[in-house]
Amino acid sequence: MNCSKLKKILAALLAAAIAATAVLPVFASASEANSQKEEVVYVNLDNGGSAKEINVVNIFNVESGKVVDYGKYQNIRNMTTTDEADYSGNTVTIHTSAEKLYYEGKLDSVVMPWDIKIQYYMDGKPYSGEEIAGMSGAMKMKLQIEKNEKCRGNFYESYALQASLSLDTDKCKNIVAGDATIANVGSDKQLTYTILPGKGADIEITADVTDFELGGISINGIPLNLNIEVDDDELMDQVTELLDAIGKLDDGAGELQDGVSKLQDGAETELKDGVHDLTDGAAKLQDGTSALKDGGNSLQSGAAELQNGVNELDEGIHSLNSGIGQMQEALNALNGQSPELVNGSSSFRSALGKLQEALSGISVTNEDLTALTDASSAIKSGIDDLVSGISSLQENISFSAYKAAMLQNGLDIDGLRQKNESAIGNLQGLISSLSSQIETLKNAGMDTGDLEAQLGSLSDIIALLGANNASIGGTESYLSAINSNLSALLQGATALQANYGAFDSKIGELVNKIGGLAYQMSELSTAVNTLVTEYEKLDSGIKGYTDAVAKIVASYSQITDGASKLVSGSSALKTGSDSLYSGTGELLSGIVEIYNGTGTLKDGTGTLDEGVAELISGIAQLYDGAGDLKDGTSEMREETDGMDSEITDKIDELLETVTGDDLEVVSFVSDKNTNIDKVQFVIKTDGIQTEEIEEGDAKEAKTLNMWQKFLNLFGLYDED
Repeated sequence: MNCSKLKKILAALLAAAIAATAVLPVFASASEANSQKEEVVYVNLDNGGSAKEINVVNIFNVESGKVVDYGKYQNIRNMTTTDEADYSGNTVTIHTSAEKLYYEGKLDSVVMPWDIKIQYYMDGKPYSGEEIAGMSGAMKMKLQIEKNEKCRGNFYESYALQASLSLDTDKCKNIVAGDATIANVGSDKQLTYTILPGKGADIEITADVTDFELGGISINGIPLNLNIEVDDDELMDQVTELLDAIGKLDDGAGELQDGVSKLQDGAETELKDGVHDLTDGAAKLQDGTSALKDGGNSLQSGAAELQNGVNELDEGIHSLNSGIGQMQEALNALNGQSPELVNGSSSFRSALGKLQEALSGISVTNEDLTALTDASSAIKSGIDDLVSGISSLQENISFSAYKAAMLQNGLDIDGLRQKNESAIGNLQGLISSLSSQIETLKNAGMDTGDLEAQLGSLSDIIALLGANNASIGGTESYLSAINSNLSALLQGATALQANYGAFDSKIGELVNKIGGLAYQMSELSTAVNTLVTEYEKLDSGIKGYTDAVAKIVASYSQITDGASKLVSGSSALKTGSDSLYSGTGELLSGIVEIYNGTGTLKDGTGTLDEGVAELISGIAQLYDGAGDLKDGTSEMREETDGMDSEITDKIDELLETVTGDDLEVVSFVSDKNTNIDKVQFVIKTDGIQTEEIEEGDAKEAKTLNMWQKFLNLFGLYDED
């Protein structure tokens, strides 16, 4: 049976037994007369728990007309008959014809089996029972019951107590009484405590009180004789399970000791070596990130130089675009003069025709010759200007001129290209180093997401630098193509210049001949005819030249479009270089964080190494503790061997104490009284009252029942 269930059953049976026997039976059924007796011990206590007097009522079934009893009394009194009670030498002798006899004696001693102490407190301060009467505040009362070593007999070990008191709820609020059975009796709260044999009590009661008063505390004591049967099979099953569990615990402690031994071996070898390898790897990683940090600083410096160069390149491209615009305007102006050249040539040809016609019938005037000379000179001058303009344009539009213009603005195109190539090489080296560091970090079990993102940024920067060099190469190819077209145009214009120079020379010779040989009109006519024939070729060449200029002007729009795209590309390159510089700054910041992290990692591996040493030391202590545990479980296994039999014996012994099977009833009064059927204790303390009741205010007398009259005989009846 479960122990807690057993305790509850015993407490319930005990309470029932005490309640059933709390009232002293005054009359009992008659039985055969004998010398045996019952003792009812009445103990009067003050409100501090000290015994003031002890009175014993002895109850006899008279068999031979004579009662003999023993005890040390101050006085005795026959409570049943008027027969004289003879008391001498601690012997009481009464001759009576009554079948049942009660006599009361006041003991010479006030020693009882229990040492009772009652203490009172109000608002935390101690007071006696007399002092606390009528006080208000936070009240606390302590009731302590212990064994009185001065008292003989087995009463403390064999007798159960029931203590009860009542609190007026009109004067006592917020009552707290742990372990008490609380019942409502009218307007009072009745508190009842059951105290098992040999246990004693330490009771505390608190309440908020007003004009505090308390009736007497009643304590009844009887032998515990419940005669119950207990089925301990369930309890013994649990004990068997406990013994099996102890065996398993001992076996598990042995396995734990073996496991700790293996753990100790592994910690001293593999774990310790692994931490040392991690420490070395962290040191190498810190060295590598230091080199990476230096490379990052160089990369940031190169990015700054690249940014400055790209800014200068952007300014130069804008200047180039402006120059191309001016060139466009010059070509447009040249193309605008082409109609005049064509018209002039047409007019000249028409004049030659007229001259040819005129020579056939009239003579040539000096004015006509002068107009012819002036027109030829104008054409020659225009052709010279055209050759000069194309030459100047070719010099300005060449890649070398472009580089010179950029150099004047502070940008070395060739140097920029070399820096780009050098930066690409450095970045590729950094990528290789960073990839190696990422692999090292991965092997160390660290997160490499940020470094891999930086690796992608470096690849984007390489692509941007390559695009920058490609842009420079495209500019060079573009300007070379334009220069090649201008060379072809210059070649045609130079040929035209040479041909017309010869023609102009012939015009001069013709004019001179006409002027000096006006009379030779026939020869002049022949010469003019020749001139007309040759000029048709020249006129056709002039038309071809003007058409070529128109085509150049038309195609030059593509150059301006390309220049616009070059300006747009340069702006994008500038934006990219700014992003590159910003990215290298973030990259360097990330590398610095990684470098600092590797330092922390290195320091952490040192701490880890110390921690592993402490862990190994702790495992050694754990091994020792596991050994101690194994020793303890083995000892517990040995000590609990046969515990089931011991528990069975203890249960039997416990049941004997509560069932009363072997309880020997002894007299409380005297060892000479050997024929004792029953001994019962009735203990009561003084009450706590605020004032004495005046005689004039005495309550109206009321009829008492037999029990009240019986208590009143000994001054124990309390009207309240």
